[in-house]
Amino acid sequence: MDGTPVKFGAEVVALTVQWLPLLVAFGLAFLIRSPLHALLVVINLWLFMEIATTLLVPGYAFAAQLWPRLVASALQVALGWSGLMLWRHWRIGAERVTAN
Repeated sequence: MDGTPVKFGAEVVALTVQWLPLLVAFGLAFLIRSPLHALLVVINLWLFMEIATTLLVPGYAFAAQLWPRLVASALQVALGWSGLMLWRHWRIGAERVTAN
């Protein structure tokens, strides 16, 4: 085995834990109403990060990390959506508490 799956996984993890796209994913999670919306949010996050990286990193070719960044964007949106669902669940549970 030449280590390409390990290298791919390491790139995905490194891209997933970047703070800026993760914050953007949490903000975009509010827009998700259906699986199609989730797909569009993933594609938009991927495109935003590709454009930002292309503009800010000298010598970076657009879509040089297409698949790792796309998988990382999907993971970031999934984390954002999960966080939003947990927050909503907690908020609804907190409203049900009554004072005696």
